Amino acid sequence: MKKIIVIDGTWDTQTQAIQYALKASKGTDTEIVGVFLAADSGKETIEKAEAVLKTVKQKMASERVGFSSYVVAQDAQAFMKRINDLMPASLVIIGDVKFSADMVKGGVSTEALREKLACPVTTTENIAAASHAEEKPAKGTNWAMWIFYAICSALMYFVLFPNIRMLNEKLFMTGTVLGAIATMAVVVIHAWVWGNTTHILPKLFKLEK
Repeated sequence: MKKIIVIDGTWDTQTQAIQYALKASKGTDTEIVGVFLAADSGKETIEKAEAVLKTVKQKMASERVGFSSYVVAQDAQAFMKRINDLMPASLVIIGDVKFSADMVKGGVSTEALREKLACPVTTTENIAAASHAEEKPAKGTNWAMWIFYAICSALMYFVLFPNIRMLNEKLFMTGTVLGAIATMAVVVIHAWVWGNTTHILPKLFKLEK
């Protein structure tokens, strides 16, 4: 089973990051793993976060998407341990969350996660940029377009991801400018291709709301 990790600080299911993860997981053998980054480790804060995640789980169940979740406070060591324990994953999405100064000092940031994790890491901003292109009025959608995006998605899952460790060693995590450009390109292309694949089907079958 594939796995998408979503890191969020509010877990409003209407946010773009969570909607993207939901659409990407529906109808596929993919589980969403939620990490609620709480503001502190206080009992009341943790209980509120757990209550929110319980509601999210019910939402995911109604959509027939597997969902498990964890609450982590703003502690760099505990956070990284949890994320590392959840590996391997197909994708990590950083949603509505702000890492504290102590977290950043402890080595936790979007860029740090991209360097440390052996999978693509994207953000709400990346997803919004990819979605913006899709919002332009379309004159029509055909099967050829969907097949193209579906083939691209298949190539990523059956060619790119199985070789991700080798690519990390030889390209993505070499600390070079080329490696940085390649990493950013893979994340943006992944979001764009996957987003288009999951958005074209409703148009083809006229299921859009």
